[in-house]
Amino acid sequence: ALDVSGGESGAASADVVVALHACGVLSDVALGHACSAGAAFVVCPCCFRSNPHLRVPLPGGDGSTPAADARGMTPEEWLGMDPGAYGDLTGLAEVQGDSGLQREAMHAVCALRAEAVEREWRGGVHHPGARVETSIRTFPVGLSTRNLCLVGRFGG
Repeated sequence: ALDVSGGESGAASADVVVALHACGVLSDVALGHACSAGAAFVVCPCCFRSNPHLRVPLPGGDGSTPAADARGMTPEEWLGMDPGAYGDLTGLAEVQGDSGLQREAMHAVCALRAEAVEREWRGGVHHPGARVETSIRTFPVGLSTRNLCLVGRFGG
């Protein structure tokens, strides 16, 4: 297992990135590492408002991607969202008492994350025009109400 919790660049050698119970921005961090490594991924997000202090690592971390630098991007930059709209959407993903609204918001966040992966991979200087497949999958809600998974793989 590869531990990239310290922000190390060792993810470049990973074949698969798996993030279970990836609270808040940890989901985005895992996806950033997958992009950097060209690694397939399965990310199961939860707790959509957690870890707002984290930054999304990007290939190179050299400023070659808009708003990217050695520290990475904020989740709002990564998702291409206004900070206020991001806060509203992640708040709805945490709402209690309206499971339909909560589910729609969780799916919207996952869809934005899938788009961010595709945008970074296809438009990045490291992989111009390369193919990426992403999907949002579910598992039985009886196992967890946070039952969405982002699944993806990169190709040539």
